[in-house]
Amino acid sequence: MAIEPANALILYNAGSPDAKPLAELLRARLGCDRPLASTDDGPPTLGSPPPGVLVTVGGDGTLLRAASVAAQAAVPLLGVNLGRLGFLTEVEAADALDAVPRYLDGSVGRVYERHMLQAEAAGAAPVHALNDVVVSRASTGHLARIGVSVDGAALTTYQADAVIVATATGSTAYALSAGGPILHPASDDMVLVPVAAHGDMDAPMVVPARSTVELTVKTGHPAVMTVDGFVDVSIAPEGSVRVSASPHRALFLRAEGRAGSEARFYETLVYRLRRGADQSVALAREIAEAEARRSG
Repeated sequence: MAIEPANALILYNAGSPDAKPLAELLRARLGCDRPLASTDDGPPTLGSPPPGVLVTVGGDGTLLRAASVAAQAAVPLLGVNLGRLGFLTEVEAADALDAVPRYLDGSVGRVYERHMLQAEAAGAAPVHALNDVVVSRASTGHLARIGVSVDGAALTTYQADAVIVATATGSTAYALSAGGPILHPASDDMVLVPVAAHGDMDAPMVVPARSTVELTVKTGHPAVMTVDGFVDVSIAPEGSVRVSASPHRALFLRAEGRAGSEARFYETLVYRLRRGADQSVALAREIAEAEARRSG
């Protein structure tokens, strides 16, 4: 799949001192016609016609801020990693200036799809999640009581800090830290994970993709629905959230490899969890300084 480099849109993490310099260098290398987009401006505006690819420079959080907008416009994502873990990103910062053009010219990889969730709360427009939908207590002074039903059948009422509904992609994020299982990213199943639950029903569950999970706030205190870690929606007492499969799919530009890109998940899982990618930040700084010296 070849993508015109000039038609790429680059989104950088405004909170990282290294992201904008690297994004500027990458934009110059690709000859992009579109100006840089910043996370300070919220989800990127794709314009019409939309870009051929959305390149994110930052960590997983930067890519998550772009995922819903990109999926609804069927725009593939290519992440450059300046974060710690980089489960969602594809290219390390040190390799970006050479590697990204190769992804766009079609010599590396192809587009892979990832399952997403749709969350619907009363009075709010549906939102789409690549990682997870979390219903949690709005105040640290109160434990949440969250009733859970699956396809209309009551499952339990958790007394917990929160309940997470995650995709396979999100199974290695918040859901994993709360004790949930790791799913292969090609899976369409959902993971249901209570956080710091009190009671005997505290085991995580795997729910089929065709199911609808309903989370109902059963306390007299409000709760909050958080989508992919940055979209917050207040939920009133007795209010509920319905979570089901999204009609949209996130598209990722990935290196194909000998056995397909998703097989690389097993190769990188332990590395990502144990080592992260902190060294990419220092390497990116070196690249930016070297380019500045060369051009100056």
